Amino acid sequence: MSSVPPFDRPGIWLKGNLHTHTTASDGRVAPLEAVNWFAEHGYDFLAITDHNWITPPPMDNPPLTLIPGAEISTQRCGVDYHVVAIGITEMPGPPGRDPQTVIDAVNTAGGLAILAHPYWHDHTLDDLRPLHDYAGIEIFNTSCWLEIQKGHSLVHWDLLLRRGHRVLGFATDDCHWRIPDYGKGWVTVRAAENTPQAIVDALKAGHFYASTGPEIYDVSLNERQVTVRCSPAKSVYVIGNDNSCPNAIHAWDGEPITEAAVELHPRQKYFRVEVVDFEGHSAWTQPVWVR
Repeated sequence: MSSVPPFDRPGIWLKGNLHTHTTASDGRVAPLEAVNWFAEHGYDFLAITDHNWITPPPMDNPPLTLIPGAEISTQRCGVDYHVVAIGITEMPGPPGRDPQTVIDAVNTAGGLAILAHPYWHDHTLDDLRPLHDYAGIEIFNTSCWLEIQKGHSLVHWDLLLRRGHRVLGFATDDCHWRIPDYGKGWVTVRAAENTPQAIVDALKAGHFYASTGPEIYDVSLNERQVTVRCSPAKSVYVIGNDNSCPNAIHAWDGEPITEAAVELHPRQKYFRVEVVDFEGHSAWTQPVWVR
């Protein structure tokens, strides 16, 4: 039985938020206050991603690792897209350009491009499938979830994966601080060290899981059997590319699940794990391709 990435990788686990706004754009708290809040609540790194602007670090020796970034407004054929660019030190051109142009520029600059809140934008497959070379999409966005119940984009993720698009799934806050939209969606990264470059490298490689609460300790694969170890859960799902693929273990008797094993469906080409706790919070692994 062998652990799958990132659980088989050396390094350290680091918790961080990749989508944060401050008074440098339309947020309600100053950059310094945002940094201090996340540091005080156990985060290891933070990306301040103000709109169409890279906010300078608010201090010389921050209490957590700061990764530069921005949320860039783009448009194609009347459809709006927001690209969260992580690990860039300069804006890759002006806002309002075609999303693929921005994605390419972010990649050229060594950064990471994430498509923000597809459900909030009401994106369809026709909007998403022509784009390429972005790292992934926000599968959970706290601000969109709390404000208009459009925070989950799992359908977009599964539809893309089922059609062969190997995109990653990110959970973020997108906090603006007008409501309590902070500290509810994050990524846990397996990185070589707690530095901006090591974290960005790990994100690009998919060496992380996304969460709104649960922890995933290990996922292993033995031939066609997947074993998951996690914090106490109500349900563990092993989801794939066919409507016959969703396998699940449930705690119908109320006894928490901390380890679950399921057999992959014969037609299953990939799987992703979702762990759900008794409060309805989820954690998601990245997809693992087995065929």
